[in-house]
Amino acid sequence: MAYPDQAGAQARSGSRTKRQRTRAAILDAALAEASERGLHRASVTGIAARANTAVGSLHYHFGSRAELLRAMLRKLMADFSARLAALQHQRPGQAEDFFERLRTELLAYVDYVRSNPAHIRLVDEIRFFEPELYRQGIATWVELLSARLRDGITNGSVRPMGDAEIAAQAHFLVGAHRFLEELVEMEREEEIVDAYLGLVRRGLGRTDGDDHG
Repeated sequence: MAYPDQAGAQARSGSRTKRQRTRAAILDAALAEASERGLHRASVTGIAARANTAVGSLHYHFGSRAELLRAMLRKLMADFSARLAALQHQRPGQAEDFFERLRTELLAYVDYVRSNPAHIRLVDEIRFFEPELYRQGIATWVELLSARLRDGITNGSVRPMGDAEIAAQAHFLVGAHRFLEELVEMEREEEIVDAYLGLVRRGLGRTDGDDHG
């Protein structure tokens, strides 16, 4: 027998779980709608139909179409970050070397782009239709790569550099990911990534003449 407090807690927990499921279904439906029709043509009625819910439910959970699409992009970014984290967990021995870690992530990125071409088209659309959201996404990516560069400097795989150069190099590395998007039709991605990494290593790798300060 459940006591009143326990019954209330169970009801609240069940309601919260239902809201989370509905929200997740709406986000998945938004991604499917935008992938098929394009960001600017994705409609709330189409998203609601795909999610098997009412249009009012979309507004209840997200407030507006614009905020729903922003949440969809954030989910895309989070899913890809989780993919990279899982890959690193499978290959932890390479995490200490900046260049080996970058190689693993670049190959994973090429595989992701090849498997999800519509997602990359969405990012390009967001660049024009939601430029501030696009800038936020790039800024997050730059912060991640800046942290990786600092880790590389600490463990000795990357040469010493100041904050300004770290930020500049992180932007350069983000640009490389966008460049690789154009190569998804090629079957020699490992050769291409290794050639690119050769350039990066010559520019960022520590040499015997680098000091530690």
